Amino acid sequence: MDTFVWNERYLTGESVVDAEHQELVRIINWVGRLQSAEAAADEVERVFGYLVNYAVTHFSHEEELMAQSACDERHVALHKRIHQDFAQQISNMRAVDTGQADTEFLLRFLTNWLAYHILGTDQAMARQVQSIRSGMSPQQAYETEQARVSDPATASLLDAVHSLYGVIAGRNQALIDLNRQLEQRVETRTQALSQANCELVLEQAKLKEALATVEATQHQLVESERKRAGLDAQRALQQLLTQIVDGDPVPTLVINAEHQVTHWNKACAAVTGRSAAEMLGSNRHWAAFYPNERPIMADLIVSGALDGGFEQLYPGKFRRSSLIDGAFEAEAFFPHFGESGRWLFFTAAPLRNATGRIVGAIETLQDVTERHSAEEALRAHQAHLEHMVEQRTAELREANRQLAEDNARRERAEAELLRRNSELTRLNEQLSTAREQLAQSEKLASIGQLAAGVAHEINNPIGYVYSNIGALEKYIASLFRILQAYQAVEPDGTTEQGALLGALRQEIDLNFLREDIPLLMDESKEGITRVKKIVQDLKDFSRVDSSQSWQRVNLHQGIDSTINIVASEIKYKADVVKHYGDLPEVECLPSQLNQVFLNLLVNAAHAMGPEHGCITITTGVSGDSVWLEFADTGSGIPESIRQKIFDPFFTTKPVGKGTGLGLSLSYGIIRNHHGSIELESEVGKGSTFRITLPIRHDADGDPTVPNANAASRS
Repeated sequence: MDTFVWNERYLTGESVVDAEHQELVRIINWVGRLQSAEAAADEVERVFGYLVNYAVTHFSHEEELMAQSACDERHVALHKRIHQDFAQQISNMRAVDTGQADTEFLLRFLTNWLAYHILGTDQAMARQVQSIRSGMSPQQAYETEQARVSDPATASLLDAVHSLYGVIAGRNQALIDLNRQLEQRVETRTQALSQANCELVLEQAKLKEALATVEATQHQLVESERKRAGLDAQRALQQLLTQIVDGDPVPTLVINAEHQVTHWNKACAAVTGRSAAEMLGSNRHWAAFYPNERPIMADLIVSGALDGGFEQLYPGKFRRSSLIDGAFEAEAFFPHFGESGRWLFFTAAPLRNATGRIVGAIETLQDVTERHSAEEALRAHQAHLEHMVEQRTAELREANRQLAEDNARRERAEAELLRRNSELTRLNEQLSTAREQLAQSEKLASIGQLAAGVAHEINNPIGYVYSNIGALEKYIASLFRILQAYQAVEPDGTTEQGALLGALRQEIDLNFLREDIPLLMDESKEGITRVKKIVQDLKDFSRVDSSQSWQRVNLHQGIDSTINIVASEIKYKADVVKHYGDLPEVECLPSQLNQVFLNLLVNAAHAMGPEHGCITITTGVSGDSVWLEFADTGSGIPESIRQKIFDPFFTTKPVGKGTGLGLSLSYGIIRNHHGSIELESEVGKGSTFRITLPIRHDADGDPTVPNANAASRS
């Protein structure tokens, strides 16, 4: 799992800067993996080396960007100081070796520096660069950025990150200072100890040389003055050793082969609180160091119990001396020395005679309490810093949590706002569609009322004419009978009156009139009958004379009336073929269904190409429903628009030739009848609309059918 997750909140808008920030995120996650896996020192050093190279490249790119954009010098100076401070902190952490804590503090430093640097300095730089590019002067861009007010959550986050960054920077500097002080103290004490050890080695060499001299002298005088000379030599040796040991400022004690104290100098007495008079000649030198009897390092060297004894009594605390052959070094704490105890560094070396046999041992003590105190203070300070870092991390985590909650609330509010806006948009579209459909319906209703009114007004005079023609036909027949009777009794042409009647008959062509007048009457009756039929179809189509209630009607009669109404629209483009089934009367709103039939017939006629086509109307019964199919041999409907044909205002006709509401209104009417309308179409061959209607209307039913997209079965 990554330690630091990149998101769009950290983008500055500058591609090079953002790419290098993401590279720093990758380095942070690298450090996070090293920290969790307890990486080796060489791996941590490799990270530091990579960071140095990254800082050189990234900082140069940012400073080039500011220079190219001519950013205000106040921001440039601040930005460069931040870059220099980052480089200094990396150098400080690289110089301090705190072991595994390296990766932990490096990880905290990088995450806090990255968050503060991007959200604060780099995004401010990017905004100024973009303002300068848009025409603003560098000074105006800088002052605008200074006057900019961040949101409270981001401001709190930046303050917390900046404070934490300051704590970590202070911790790094404190570690550097303490490390330097500790190194100086250790170096000083090490030099003093090394010098004392060298002096001790020289003194031991002199002592060995003196012992060898004494032994040689004793051997030369053994025959003549064995006892006296031996006593004098031993006394001289003791005096010499006493002078060497007592004059040494380093606490020193010497024991012989019998583990008896032969020398206990003043420095040793000052450290242990035991006087030389109390210790010399005794084998209770252990009492100065331990509450119970046990060997000290000099005892182990004299007795030869080296490895086993040291492992048992000084486990993990001893090491062989790198300067003196056969010598050992160790370090331990003695709580009864001084006011609060002391840390002592021991060095024990064997004393050998001329033959190399161990005849005693010398042990020196060095007080290293100050070094340990400095180390303890350093550890305590480090623990305090870690506590402060953890505290600031907890505050930052809480700020992040609050920021996440604020973001979540904002996102929920935005989602709710979008939902309400979408719902409002949908309702507005529905309202607009309803308004257009209502306007169209009102327009159609007005046209229907006008047509019904015209039909009603025409119907009366047509009735008069039709009735009068019938009466006239009878009157003319009567006149022709009278004329025939007159002709039978009229005088012949020899008389003057007969000649006049013959001439008049020739002039008016009475025989032609007898033949033509009945024909004219028949044609007039046929014309009046056709006009009467058209008026009746117009009345049937408009149905204004009936209430807008559900009625049981013959659908075939409605289709026929509609065909007569649109005959002028169809007859020049297609023939109408009817295949009517045996339909029962259907409970419906007939004027609305007539409107559907009209829309389908007109659309079918408009779909015809240059050649004369055919419109086939087929009806039938299926269970509790009737079905009607309107098929044409027109151009067909492409697949790409079949799902849109029932949408309001969708039309393929030129502007001004169609409203796009015909099929939409038809769809709504069929839905209101609890029916369905489906489409089958093939481009180049034609289309078929199939309408299914229930025979009986269910007043309590829910007029729901599949949506317009589902109404196509192409």
